[in-house]
Amino acid sequence: MTTALPGVAVAAPGGGVTVRTGGRVDVADRVFRKAAEQAAAEAIGVDRADVSVDIAASRDTVVVRVQAPFPVPRLDDSEAVRAATPVLEAARGIQNDLHDRLTRLFGREVSRVDLTIAGATAPKRRRVK
Repeated sequence: MTTALPGVAVAAPGGGVTVRTGGRVDVADRVFRKAAEQAAAEAIGVDRADVSVDIAASRDTVVVRVQAPFPVPRLDDSEAVRAATPVLEAARGIQNDLHDRLTRLFGREVSRVDLTIAGATAPKRRRVK
């Protein structure tokens, strides 16, 4: 992705103001993808290795597509199942959180975050020694 930097007003010698053109910054797409993978993994609550991200960037906006398993409580833990947030409600919250985080992180508007839930993951049982 390329980001154009705005012009900067600088005081000219002898008075007056000169505007210098900013230029541009090129950042490899894989950097944005890795950053989005990490943000998505943290927001969803899974390992980054389980998250797949595609980014489509245009001049002004970014579309992010995330695919990951969704954490669910163990089905034999009835208390955790009752306390769990419904999947669609949790997914909407994750989309909103990712939109805000990635817009701030990328420094440009994220127009859409598509979230595909590709399975479920339950916490592993810990053995007590």
